[in-house]
This record gives sequence, C-alpha cells and structure tokens, in this order.
Amino acid sequence: MSGSGSRQPVHLVLLHSNDIHGAFAPKTEDGVKKGGISLLSGFVQKTRREEKNVIYAMAGDLFMGSIIDQEFRGLSTIRLANALAPDIFTVGNHEIDYGLSHLLFLEKCADFPIICANLTVRELNRTIFRPFADIERGGITVRFIGLLTESISGKIQQENLIDREISVRDVYKELGRVMKQLQREKPADVTVLLTHLGIADDRALAEKIPPEWGVDFIIGGHSHTLMEAPEIVNGIPVIQAGSGSAQIGRFDIDVDPDTRKTDSWSWQLIPIDERNSEPDELLEFYQERYQREVDVKYRKTLAALPRTYVHDGFHRETEVLDLFTDLYREAFGTDVFLLSSNSIRVRSFGPAVTKKDILMALPYDNEVFSVTMSGERLDRMIRYMLRKESWEGVNIYILFSGTMQIEFDKKERFVREVRIFGEKPDPKRMYTVGITSYVRKNLQAFLGISEDELPIAKLASEDRPGIEEFLFGRGTFELKNWGRVIMTEQDA
Repeated sequence: MSGSGSRQPVHLVLLHSNDIHGAFAPKTEDGVKKGGISLLSGFVQKTRREEKNVIYAMAGDLFMGSIIDQEFRGLSTIRLANALAPDIFTVGNHEIDYGLSHLLFLEKCADFPIICANLTVRELNRTIFRPFADIERGGITVRFIGLLTESISGKIQQENLIDREISVRDVYKELGRVMKQLQREKPADVTVLLTHLGIADDRALAEKIPPEWGVDFIIGGHSHTLMEAPEIVNGIPVIQAGSGSAQIGRFDIDVDPDTRKTDSWSWQLIPIDERNSEPDELLEFYQERYQREVDVKYRKTLAALPRTYVHDGFHRETEVLDLFTDLYREAFGTDVFLLSSNSIRVRSFGPAVTKKDILMALPYDNEVFSVTMSGERLDRMIRYMLRKESWEGVNIYILFSGTMQIEFDKKERFVREVRIFGEKPDPKRMYTVGITSYVRKNLQAFLGISEDELPIAKLASEDRPGIEEFLFGRGTFELKNWGRVIMTEQDA
C-alpha cells in the first residue's frame, strides 16, 4: 500500500518470541530438526540479511526450563542470548527466579536492552530497569515499553531487602504515566507494548487504552498462547507466539514517512526448522559445550521408582507432589512435611531418577526448616490451609506428607477430620512440621502462623543435596498413601 505522501512507505520487519524457557536444543520430528536456539538464531540472521529494517523482540521468560540455565544460574543463558542478539527484551516472571539482585547482575552481562516500566523501588519511586527503549530503523523510531504481570508481586521474596523495597505497580496506571510523559518529551512513530502479562490481561489492557496514547501493537508472553493471527482489541493488534523456540512471529509493517503513521501491516507465525534455517555455528558450539558439562555432572542415577508418577496440576493433590512431600519428610526427619504445589516444576517424574531429574523438579534453592507445634495447633493449621478460599485459587495449594490424612467436605468446603499417623492429633503432644524457605516466608498467608508464634529450627541450607543423599542411600522409593485428601459430600 502506498503512503499518503509522495514517498514510498518504510518497510519494517518485527520478529518476536516469548517464553523460550531454556528450549536451547532442537527436537527431531519426522526426521526434521525443529526449534533450538541455533536454528532460531539462523532464521533471525537470515531475515536480517534479506531485509533492511529488522527488529527482533523477546517478551520475557528466556530463563528456567533448562538444566543448562539452572546449573549456571542464567549466566549461560545470557551468553547464548548475546549470540542470538535480540534488539529488545522485557522482563518475565521467571527472570526473577534466581533473585532480583542476581537478575541485575545478569543485566550487566547482557548486550541487549532489558526493559520494564512497572517494576519499581518503592521508596525512591524509580523503575529498576529502563521503562522503554527506542529503536530506529529506516528513519522510523519504534518505541518498546515493557510491562510485567502484577502476579509476580508475591514471588519477589528471595531476599529480605527486596521483600521490603520492590513493588510491581499497576500495569495500566504505569503505562499511562509513561505514555503521557513520553508524548510530551519524545514522541515516537510506532509504539509497541512488549508485555509479559498473559493473553487475557493483554486483551483487558488493550480495551482500556485511549487512542491518544498512540499504542500500535501489543506483543506479549506469559500464557504461552499459540495464535493463528493477532486479535484486534480496541483497534490494537494483540499477539503471542506460543512458547519455546520452534516458531517465531513476524510482523511486516509499512510506515508512511510523511505522516509517520503505520500505513499497513501483516503478520505470520513461522516455524523454525532446518528446512528454512541454517544453524548458527557459534551458538551450537556454546550449547553443546554447556550440554556436555551438565551431562557429566547430572546423568548419575540415584534411585528407581516402580513407574512414572505424574504432576498434572498446580492446585490439587498429584502423585509427584505426594512423592516429594514424603521424600522431604524422610530426608529431613520430621513428623509431617508441607510442600507448595508450585515448588515442583515437572509434569512427570521417574521411573529412573538422576541428579538432573531432581534439579529439573526442584529448580529453586530452598532452605529447610522445622516448626514445632502441639496437636491442637497442628489441627488448626491444617484447617486454615484447606479453608474454603484455598480451593478458589486465592492461595498457593499446600499438601502434606503421607503421615497425614484429611477428610474434606467437598460440597461445603471445610475439613471434617484431621489424622496423623492414623489418629486424631493428640492436643498435648508436640509434632515437628517440615517446611521450605518459600513456605516460611509466607507463614501467615499459607499456614495462618506468625513468625514468632512457634519455635522454628533450620534443618538444612539447601534441600536438593539432602534429597539426593536419601534417594541414593535407598536405591528405590515408592509412592504410598495416595489420596491424602479424602473428598466426601456428607450433610453438614
């Protein structure tokens, strides 16, 4: 389409990925290599050779999901990303998994700008990262504004200082503040919101954006939504490119050089495979080197399970969650162990268990603690954990080891009976309850306990070594007492 002036439109190519999650190695399907960071880089480089004005944007969650990423705490990922050479990157929730201070260190290692407009230092009223970045191609200024999901607020708790000082602010309000300031000081030709909110929140945000803010596109991540075409919401194209490295989104945008407005655009989802991309030799070298290092360290088999157990949800009892509560209890010697459902990051586990499997299942560094309480207090705590709100998605789901069993009224949503070692808790007996540092930092929210209410003892500085040692010593392990929450529908 021709522009409204006498000059030809400026053609921009905007490539985008989201939620790669350490998908660095290709997979072979029907004899064809698909995805992987080397082929992804090869496609981006080919596009840059073929087109004049190319921008490659990444909408968060490059980290986590790979043993390479976890072993090197993201430093390997930054090195690979530097070779991939995105032009812009917005912070996702998993970039903070190693702690925000560690992310700030990784930012210093990155050769590309990292943006986020609503992650702020509370007392200083200052954003931690640059809220936006302008990229010029063909005389056209494309502005990217980064936005992070507010659901991350409860997760930024790896360090006490960060607990107190960091705020994830309201997405719409912060966007409005940034837009008004930039429109006064430094207008742009094309404005892209590079978000890590999830498709539902992207839609909701688009609905509220007034035309005068001049938002042209929303490119998002977080919900891993694989889309066939952008949704047009309130006149704004909204898009995600699924997850992983096996596909990439491509916008072709024509901008009128006289009006400085978008004249036309089109979008396509392009598969990344060896049929349309040559591998990047430098990235292959790095990826294979890191892979060799982790294979040597983590391929050792620790134990065997009788079969593969599944973890098919984060808000209910699962086989893998049951298995790990028992592993923690036996490894650290408590009467009962409590574990949050989102601590387990695999969908299945076993039958052979290696050090790699343990790391993939438990990617977060956790200390282990023991809380001593009476049987009466234990009963109250369990009833608080499983109160009605905890079944409605308000709180993280917490499960207990097989030494306990709960009878729960499914219809009325309340605990009918609590049993430990097959009996009701003895009100006068003292029990030890094992928890991880994640649960300890949320004692009040998860368990209804204040920090100074009960004696707390530290059992271990790291959880994985204790579990690995226990499994290796046993050689075999089996899930028992499946169905610890017994659902009934009796009359109240």
